[in-house]
Amino acid sequence: MFPTRTPLAVLLSLAGVTACAKGGDSGATTDTAAVASAAAPQMAAAPNVVNVTATNYKFDAPDQIPSGMTTIHLVDDGSEAHHVQLVKLTDGKTTTDLAAALKKPGPLPSWAVTVGGPNTPRPGGGIAEATLALEPGNYAMLCFIPSPDGVPHFAKGMMRPLTVTAASAPMAPEPTADITVKLVDYDFQFSTPVTTGRHTLSLQTAATQPHEMFIVRLPAGKTVKDFAAWTEKMQGPPPGEPLGGATFINPGGTNYVTMDFTPGEYGLICFVPDAKDGKPHFLHGMMKQFTVS
Repeated sequence: MFPTRTPLAVLLSLAGVTACAKGGDSGATTDTAAVASAAAPQMAAAPNVVNVTATNYKFDAPDQIPSGMTTIHLVDDGSEAHHVQLVKLTDGKTTTDLAAALKKPGPLPSWAVTVGGPNTPRPGGGIAEATLALEPGNYAMLCFIPSPDGVPHFAKGMMRPLTVTAASAPMAPEPTADITVKLVDYDFQFSTPVTTGRHTLSLQTAATQPHEMFIVRLPAGKTVKDFAAWTEKMQGPPPGEPLGGATFINPGGTNYVTMDFTPGEYGLICFVPDAKDGKPHFLHGMMKQFTVS
């Protein structure tokens, strides 16, 4: 949400019942524990959960996490809007290199891969989550959103390194999504309409450049265009409540977002600057309003 340049979210307890049955005249015993264990359904592991707290202008987060399917749980305890943008750093690059690259106009270099993360919840205690697969390697966690003075939060210190180590356990499976959303140039394409209730959305960038999905709940009489216009100056109260979504996802990438939808009006916006002209994608038409009933 609100980027200023081209960019670049359970330990299972299995109880086994063991029994020992005595055989016939031979006196032999049969241990049925193995049989019971083999017959019991095997529950799949859940994604790792990483808790992140955002304030003005800092992330409270782990320095190191295991690889695999990961849910980033973001709490915005700041007075300004914040999100989590994860960038995978390849070719031995560091957050220092990324900070230097962000000072230059144009797209980020190929060694900085935007993989997503939870988009913006409401400030002052709002929560957002995004689930994605993280490979081992070095990452940066940053916030692209600018303050009202126009300075992006990463330039105020809201960037930190994150090391993802190789996990010893098998990776948890992908969440089961009931709605697929294709992020294309320049649209959000839903496999099925959103209805009242809890849904898991699979957000997939099917384009040649990154895209994001910022979700906002709109009050009566306001439109998604009103909210997009408000972000240009951010003066006065926002005409909507940010609910999260997923930050910039590189082509071919996927994030999963699970949310409870209540009846009302919602808006979707992509703020990613275009690779050709630098204008945010919503100015190319990448915003959508829909009704949940």
